[in-house]
Amino acid sequence: MITDRSLAVTGQFHYTNVIDSMENAKITQLENEIRRLKSAVEELTVLNDLAISASTSLETDQMLDIIVEKSVKAVKAEQGSILLVTQQEDAPLKTLVRQADQRSRLMTYKVGFNITGWVLKNQQPLMIENLTTDERFQTTEQERKEIKTVLCVPIRFKAQLLGLLMVTNKKTFEPFNADDLRLLTIIAAQSGQLIRNSQLQAETLEKKRMEQELLVARKIQTSLLPKKPPANPRLQIAAYFNPADEVGGDYYDYFVLGDDQIGMALADVSGHGTSSALVMTMVKGILNSITQKFESPERLFAELNTIFNGIAPRDMFVTMLFLVFDTKGEVLRYSNAGHNPVLFYDNAAKTCEMVELRGPALGLSKLAKFQEKQLALHHGDLLLIYTDGVTETFNQAGEMFGETGLLQAVQETAAEPAEKIIAHIKDKLLTFRGKTAQSDDVAMIAVKMV
Repeated sequence: MITDRSLAVTGQFHYTNVIDSMENAKITQLENEIRRLKSAVEELTVLNDLAISASTSLETDQMLDIIVEKSVKAVKAEQGSILLVTQQEDAPLKTLVRQADQRSRLMTYKVGFNITGWVLKNQQPLMIENLTTDERFQTTEQERKEIKTVLCVPIRFKAQLLGLLMVTNKKTFEPFNADDLRLLTIIAAQSGQLIRNSQLQAETLEKKRMEQELLVARKIQTSLLPKKPPANPRLQIAAYFNPADEVGGDYYDYFVLGDDQIGMALADVSGHGTSSALVMTMVKGILNSITQKFESPERLFAELNTIFNGIAPRDMFVTMLFLVFDTKGEVLRYSNAGHNPVLFYDNAAKTCEMVELRGPALGLSKLAKFQEKQLALHHGDLLLIYTDGVTETFNQAGEMFGETGLLQAVQETAAEPAEKIIAHIKDKLLTFRGKTAQSDDVAMIAVKMV
């Protein structure tokens, strides 16, 4: 029998349950809101800490350590690592990897089969709840023993993939969750800008360092060139040297050989830049040694070639002219090792021509044979030796200065002193080239009989 009292009790019980449910819902909603706010505060704190810490360090290594430290703390992971990616031209998914956190035992995984490879290939975040049971990845027993849960996200700067940010093993022994993934993705997004800024700063510092080193190298190379030509009453000698880069592979030198004999060398090391300059310095040292017992240009080249083949890089060679002016006998003896022909101006005939003498470049073969040639010299005769940077100067139309331009420039000023002839050729080259960048080292020597 249902009495009014029992109905009242039942109603009161139902009303109490409704009130309790409403209160519980409010409490749950409040707890969720508190949790959300707490998460937002943690996110902002992590990003703020990251920005503050990053602003105190410019080096990339320190930047990576900061990012790993903040990431591990943010998602309560046991360890973390950053892997920076360098794309290879021949294999875009083969990576050069550097690990920022040395505490991490994670190694470079094979692309396409393992964790980092999967993220590199798909360029998407990856969350693994249990590495032991995840059949997507081939892992070693040691990896399965040490790694339980994994969270890995790509680090990008704009559209460029810079690397991967990975954390493993949550300290609470739970799998990483969606909130962890969201937070790590935010950190990775912030890190992309910070890493790229740090790299740019490092590149700027490295560029300045290289510029300073090249400036020192240029001073050293310039100091190795003759300060002035040897004095001889029968010869006017003038030279010009201008490398395409800070340092170059063109080289010239003078040698006093005694008995009224002046030796001259003009050489061009293959390529240009720092490596060519180093080889040029080596050639200078060898020449200064073997000219102490000079016999003839032909014998000098044979000895120089033997030594050079024994110590020089296999992909390097040198073209060279070696001239000996016998001012007493008024004769020129010279040999050519794969270099440009000698330009000869005959003052009596008023003719200007290229005098050919073939020979192999130095460094191509230990069995190379060289020839020697003689030219009679008279008052007013002129010889010009030069590197291919002179004749292979290009203008904006893609035309080459060539031997024709050089012959014409010499013919125009053949009656002038050697210094004015060199200055005229230089001016002609600059005018011809215009705004076109110099593409090769330029060196030349003019010698005039007086």
